Amino acid sequence: MKVLALAGLVIALAVVGYLIVGYLGEAGKAHEALQAVPGSQPGQPADLTKRGLEHRLSPVLDQERRRIEETTKAATQ
Repeated sequence: MKVLALAGLVIALAVVGYLIVGYLGEAGKAHEALQAVPGSQPGQPADLTKRGLEHRLSPVLDQERRRIEETTKAATQ
């Protein structure tokens, strides 16, 4: 009976260890993905604040703003 309890404890510890290692591996991948945000400088951490996102997306936002203005202007004529 003691052998079964010991075997169950070893299996439970192995499962918990597997889950912890898997969690830490995924956390590392998420951290790397956040550091590799498109538009950020290589070797520097990405600025994920509102100001940083607006700075990186400003060319796209300006282009869309011009497109909407042109469409509105053409529709009103």
